[in-house]
Amino acid sequence: MLTTIRDKATGWVAGIIVGALIISFAFWGVSFYFGQGSDVNVASVNGTDIKLQTYQRSFYNIRKQMQSIFGDDLSAEEDEVIKDQTIQKLINTEIINQFVMDSGLRVTDARVIETIKNLELFKDEDGFDRTKYERGINSLGMDPVFFEAQLRMDLLSEQLQAGLAESVFVIDTELNGVIRLKLQSRDISYTILEVDNYIEDGEIDEADIESFYKANPQDYAEPEKVKIAYLELDVDEMAKDIEANEEELRTYYQDNKEKYDVTEQRSVTKLFVKTGEEATEDDKTKAKTTIDSAMKLAEEGKDFEEIIETFNKDGKGLLEFSEHAFMAKGILEKEVDEFLFNSDEDAISGIIETKKGFNIVKVGEIRGGPKNIYENSAEQVEKDYKYSQAELQYFELADQLTTLAYEHSDNLEIAAEAIDHKIVETDYFSRDQELDGVLANPAIISNSFNPELISSQQNSDAIELSDNHIVVLRVLEHKVATTKPLNEVRDQVISDIRDKNAKAHVKQIGDAIVEKLNSGSSTDDVASEYNVEWSFAEKVNRNDVNVNRAVLREAFRLGKSDGQSALISGQVLGSGDYAVVMVTAEYDGQLDNEDKGVENATDLELRRARSSYEWEAFLNNARDSADVSIYEDNI
Repeated sequence: MLTTIRDKATGWVAGIIVGALIISFAFWGVSFYFGQGSDVNVASVNGTDIKLQTYQRSFYNIRKQMQSIFGDDLSAEEDEVIKDQTIQKLINTEIINQFVMDSGLRVTDARVIETIKNLELFKDEDGFDRTKYERGINSLGMDPVFFEAQLRMDLLSEQLQAGLAESVFVIDTELNGVIRLKLQSRDISYTILEVDNYIEDGEIDEADIESFYKANPQDYAEPEKVKIAYLELDVDEMAKDIEANEEELRTYYQDNKEKYDVTEQRSVTKLFVKTGEEATEDDKTKAKTTIDSAMKLAEEGKDFEEIIETFNKDGKGLLEFSEHAFMAKGILEKEVDEFLFNSDEDAISGIIETKKGFNIVKVGEIRGGPKNIYENSAEQVEKDYKYSQAELQYFELADQLTTLAYEHSDNLEIAAEAIDHKIVETDYFSRDQELDGVLANPAIISNSFNPELISSQQNSDAIELSDNHIVVLRVLEHKVATTKPLNEVRDQVISDIRDKNAKAHVKQIGDAIVEKLNSGSSTDDVASEYNVEWSFAEKVNRNDVNVNRAVLREAFRLGKSDGQSALISGQVLGSGDYAVVMVTAEYDGQLDNEDKGVENATDLELRRARSSYEWEAFLNNARDSADVSIYEDNI
């Protein structure tokens, strides 16, 4: 079983699972794996304690995500749900970790390195960026050793999931049955009665207008609106106003040199011919002849791109070209590494033979190591310096803003003068209005329509929109939701009445057509009597783009006929239009030899669904077998 898991932790399964990879880094935090935290425990899994500190960090992470979606005013019941989700997730994760550690699964250092290099968080336009990696780890407050240990745990979990997923299979009869269903087709006839064609002109009775208006007040409502004033502190915006001279920047660079220094890295381009350890002498002779020809062109001053184009044009497909951006020492083969890290920029090697084949190497840009100087990081240093200075100002100003807005809760002017920021006043806006900037934040909307702030007209507490970004607001004016006067919406009411009448008329006609067809009338008779046009489509499948989606759904929902008569149905569409659908013939799907793509896609779809079920069942079984204790009093 374990061998299978190790072997199968690649391919499409890894592709599925990698989407969820390293969620636990950001979610659980480093102490989850290393047992840091207080001595208070919230749960125990097979004798391993889950610390209160780990639980609290996880709880507040989830809660913050929920607040960003629904606003700050989460109910007590919602908090209880979040608490339960947090403890259950922590327990499940601990169970998985224990299982993979006890199962003898292993992840190589090379796999960890490869995964780190493929994480978008640590890439720039040229690929993996060691500087971004080191800064990213530092920003999380982690040591690379801790980060890589956590990543290793996640890869072990992925390996387990991949093994379980790849053990799932679909038998041929089941696969063929599903494919036949997917490839089924129908001969159909249909007509769509469009509401717009049945809207009548003429006078609408005044009593009907008033009655309809009174019966549907929600359709003519003026939504609740507020007008607010606010003060905003945002470090990113403050940093734009910070001035810095070169001396200050150089001093900042020296004081924080470890942030900008990276290990020596070199870009490299290669021409190479693969041989491999099992290559015959004849293979090696051909490879050597090819690389010698390439070397001759390089000595003549041809660049590598020209050389590979020449070989491709001549049909000599043995020669390959590759380019690598900023490789650290120890990644490439040692013979290539030796030349790469002992040569200057633009240096071209002779022919380098390795176990894998023959190489010609050109050194590209060099950075890090001896090139760790201020000039190479000047742009980032300036950005970081300005941000750090703005951050210092921010903490002082945020304290003043919070204190003064609370002490003088009936106005924002005193706080604005103290922090030297302008008060922003908005126009009226509603909850559902599309807004830009700060007003688009759910937390701002939630506070702006907070009944207590509306009634008291006092300043809000400091609203944290993100790290180092807060807003204090007050509601200046409030308009309650009202129903617009009839004289303002008369035309809309009349239009709505006409639309309602037309929809009722369309349904009446549609139902009558269905009844006629079921009674034996022909489509021609119906077309003549009701002035409708029929559309006909032969052997349409479920995904036919030439037929209305609702018509297709209804045609395949009807099932199969008895072979004696057509299946007939009427369906009111979302628009109010009415579709009459007749299925006159059904055809089972047949898989041709050319339809391997359909077969493979269906097989993959079924295995994905089943593997998801198997994983859930595995977790439930592992949970049932584990000795789990939850200490409710500590939560």
